[in-house]
This record gives sequence, structure tokens and C-alpha cells, in this order.
Amino acid sequence: MAKSGGSSDSISLGTENWNVAEGYTKLKILRQLILLDKWEIIAQFGTEEIGEDTMMSDADIKKRRVEGLERFHSILKQLIGNTKFAYKKDDHKIVDKYSERIKSVGDFLPKVYSVKEDAVTHEEIFTINEVLFKKILEILQDIKEGINTPLNNSSLIFRSSEEMDLDKLMNDIVESG
Repeated sequence: MAKSGGSSDSISLGTENWNVAEGYTKLKILRQLILLDKWEIIAQFGTEEIGEDTMMSDADIKKRRVEGLERFHSILKQLIGNTKFAYKKDDHKIVDKYSERIKSVGDFLPKVYSVKEDAVTHEEIFTINEVLFKKILEILQDIKEGINTPLNNSSLIFRSSEEMDLDKLMNDIVESG
């Protein structure tokens, strides 16, 4: 932004307050919500897209699933941390409950898999405890689903002052892809 009467490469450092809310919500909230979907899918399937797994070994797919679960956990924890300041008073109790569940799940993540070496071939054997893996994934999915309500109550998803036109919203979604 150029100062009036100054050179075009000078920057105005006026007294206006900076408002980073739009950037913050896009980088610290929206991006995390998108990443949650990505890591959830990778935790389930090992890849994000069908056909990506054709050149991958079974062990590589298992490793990617575990990494997806770990990142799903991390991003969910980060999202709650990024938004905790904005929650309505009535939602603090539920968000605190989600935070505790995330911490508890974190203690079990290292137990989801084991790595051993085959004594004969010396190949790495990567094994997932599917029962524990599935339980952790279900807990994280439940938290991911539930956190949307406190986020929305705080106007971090939809602005409370705007009336929502569901027909327009659906048309926008259909038109965008």
C-alpha cells in the first residue's frame, strides 16, 4: 500500500489495527479441518486416492496408515489448541473432555504397531494391532465430528450474524466441483 504523495515502493504504517482473523481462520482452522479429512482417509486406507497403492508394499501401506493415524491425532490436538480461546463458555466443558480424550489416546498410539526383524531373511516385519488401531480411529473420528458444534457455536465455521441459505450453499458446492 503506497503512501499518498510518496514513491510507489513505500509502505504505509498507519495507525489502523491489523486484523488477522481471516488469515488465522484459514491457516489455523480451515487448513486443519481439511488435513483432518486427509489423515483420516490415509489412516483407513494407507493412501488418499484409489490406485496410489499399486506400487506400494503391504508394509508401506501399514506404515502410512499408522502415520495417518498419528497425524490425525496431532492435527486434532492442534485444532483444539488453535481454537480454545474462542469457544463459548457453555462449550468449554465438552472441549476440555475432547482434549482429555486426545491426550489419553496419545498414550496408546505407540502400542498400535510393532516392528520386528525376521530372523532368517532379516526383513522388517511391520504389524498393526488392528483392534487397538480401529478403537483409536473411532475415538478420533468421534472427536472430529463433535468438535464442529463448539467451532460453529463460536462462529468459527459459519458466521452467526448471517442467515444461512442452504440452497445457495449446496449450489456453490455443486458448482465448485
